[in-house]
Amino acid sequence: MLSVADIPMAGIHFTGIIGAVLWRGKEYRIATYLGAGVVQIQNKTVRVIQGDLELDARLLEASERPLKAPAKGSMVRTIHESASCRAFYRFCKKGHTIFAFETDRASFEFEYPESRIYT
Repeated sequence: MLSVADIPMAGIHFTGIIGAVLWRGKEYRIATYLGAGVVQIQNKTVRVIQGDLELDARLLEASERPLKAPAKGSMVRTIHESASCRAFYRFCKKGHTIFAFETDRASFEFEYPESRIYT
């Protein structure tokens, strides 16, 4: 599970991240409060890094439906939700790939229309 969102708080905005990878009985938590940062949001792909962990998620084939979302108290934004779709995931630790696979049993929701490369 991975969520990356623009978080408005006290007049500022920041990119918030919360995620969890459960792999072979071990849980890896990925979060802003643990030092995670977005490296890339581009072409329906998101890449986050936290220390020696890296997680990529890419939407391969959407079954998207428009979904209204709030903005300043009104439901005026549109996000795109694919409740059942095809996606690719890659998880690395210390530069070594722990897993990389495609699945047709993913869910994906996105809203970022423009590419963002972070440094």
